[in-house]
Amino acid sequence: MRLPSSLRRLAMASRPAPTVIPPDPLATLAEPFDPELVRLRASLLPYRRRLWIRRLVRRGWIALAAVVVAELMLWTVGRIVPLERTPLIGAAIPLVGLFGWLIAGMRARPRLGETALAVDAEAALGDRISSALELAVAFPDSAGPVADGMEPDGAEPLDEAAETDRFVRRQRLDARRSMASAPTGLFRPRLSHRPAMVAALAALLLIPVTLLPNPQDAVIAQQQQVREAADRQAERLDRVAEDLTAKGEDANDPRTRLAQELRDLARQLRDHPDDLDANLARLGAIETDVRAQVDPANEQRASSLTSLSRALSSAATGKTDENRDGDPEKARDDLKQLGDQLDGLTPEQQRELARQLAALEATASQADGAAGTALSEAAQSLAQGDTAGARTALDRLGQALTGADRRVTTTRDLSGAASRLQDARRDLADAGRRTAGQGQPGQGQQGQGQAQGSPGTGQGQGQGQGSPNPSGAGQGQGQGQGQGQGQGQGQGQGQGQGQGQGQGQGQGQGQGQGQGQGQGQGGAIGGGGSNARSLGNGIGGNGRPAGPTNPNRPAELGPDLSSVFAPFDRLGKPGDPSYVAGTGGDGQTQQGNQNGQGSNNGTLTPYQQVFTDFEKYAQTSLDRGYIPLSVKDYVRDYFSSLDPTN
Repeated sequence: MRLPSSLRRLAMASRPAPTVIPPDPLATLAEPFDPELVRLRASLLPYRRRLWIRRLVRRGWIALAAVVVAELMLWTVGRIVPLERTPLIGAAIPLVGLFGWLIAGMRARPRLGETALAVDAEAALGDRISSALELAVAFPDSAGPVADGMEPDGAEPLDEAAETDRFVRRQRLDARRSMASAPTGLFRPRLSHRPAMVAALAALLLIPVTLLPNPQDAVIAQQQQVREAADRQAERLDRVAEDLTAKGEDANDPRTRLAQELRDLARQLRDHPDDLDANLARLGAIETDVRAQVDPANEQRASSLTSLSRALSSAATGKTDENRDGDPEKARDDLKQLGDQLDGLTPEQQRELARQLAALEATASQADGAAGTALSEAAQSLAQGDTAGARTALDRLGQALTGADRRVTTTRDLSGAASRLQDARRDLADAGRRTAGQGQPGQGQQGQGQAQGSPGTGQGQGQGQGSPNPSGAGQGQGQGQGQGQGQGQGQGQGQGQGQGQGQGQGQGQGQGQGQGQGQGQGGAIGGGGSNARSLGNGIGGNGRPAGPTNPNRPAELGPDLSSVFAPFDRLGKPGDPSYVAGTGGDGQTQQGNQNGQGSNNGTLTPYQQVFTDFEKYAQTSLDRGYIPLSVKDYVRDYFSSLDPTN
């Protein structure tokens, strides 16, 4: 049959682009439609759904392969580089793959023309279905119902338009009938071999990568510890800064400036918790600056100031129990009242008062230079009868006392802040250690004491050696010797880097006691002095602080250790105003002689009653003074081993 010229032109135009997708006639043209065209389109819809499912399955295999390969790459990189969010990213990859598969599936939804081309290709229908759709759109007049009086299989029409319309309708009918011969299993989902092989191979490699121990887990855990430690120390520094701000008097107060530096440091710890080296360097620099502002003799000045304030109040009021706490403010008020009463004193009373003030010049000079000068001028003015000059000097003395008290308080606050900075730096450094090592346990030798007694003579000597270093081993040595002599009842004490005591009794009987202590550090912790030349050096792992290997206390206290000779009530307890802190020195030997009738004065105090006093004073000294970390840990472990409640 000869094709009409219009059909030949359409065929020639379609040759260069045979893969052009025909449009959907029902979506392009206006109603009414040819019933055969409607039935043809309806028969394509089931194949369209099947084709879409096949495309979804293929893209699912591709997405699965991509997900498994991405997981393999992620966990492989996680074994080389410490990635803390590896589990989170690993859980997100399947979700991303599913989202991508859904997007690709929506984009892969076939159009009706694509379905027609696929049916023609796989059912071998010779482009019948796609041609029927293309002709319906190319000849809109033939897409409607058959006109009255015209039959598709009627006689040969006289004009070309009628011939074209009959051809299009006959081709459409043939296409619809050909759909019945299409296989029923057309467009079944198929296995995508290449994506499936890639996914299987990646899954096999992923199994050992995820199951074998990851060496980066320790690094990740260490980084997490560093961040947590940085957050904790930032909170601690903020609390210290708030405390210093509340105590600071003005902007020029060193406590106020230090509070601002601590806030900046806390902000740095929060903003850059992983920058361990920079944070430790900043902590160390601030701590060094604070240590430079701390007077090492502050506690000795504080003790002298307390004693001076108590003595001045007693001299000003004539009451021996006045101002027992040694409050400088109270002493200033008493001096002011004394100044108002100077005109009413007799010359003898003025000279007696001048003598009492002159006796306190040494103590005043130790407490504060300005206080010593004002006290000396006040004593001289009183001795000369110059009440006006004495009154002025007493006012300056009171101001010097309060000023010295403020400086002592400021120094204590700075020292406490430096101690907290030291603790923060240590905790941050401990958290930043790469591996948890085993440190060598500390070793120490208990001090040994020897005593010899003769009537009225006692001698003691002690020596100790130990290495209280929490991160390795260190050694320090200390020796001390004291000697005391007495006739009748006499006592002597010696202080150095060790202690010695002697006690004797008259009437032909003598007793001697000797005690020795050794310390691996130089310095003093109130009430005594030491002059060790070595603080102890330690090199080792990261072990826990080692306590004494042979504590000075058995598992159960026997009758010999249930009480100790500790005459605290006679000498004053640590922390009392009358207690004078030691500053360290070359050691001294003090001898005392006293005549009198011998008596049994060996006061014994139960061990459980004095332990708390020693422990509290030790903790206070650790917080106020600059003590090496190794010594701090050693002292804490030492008192823990001696705790009677354990």
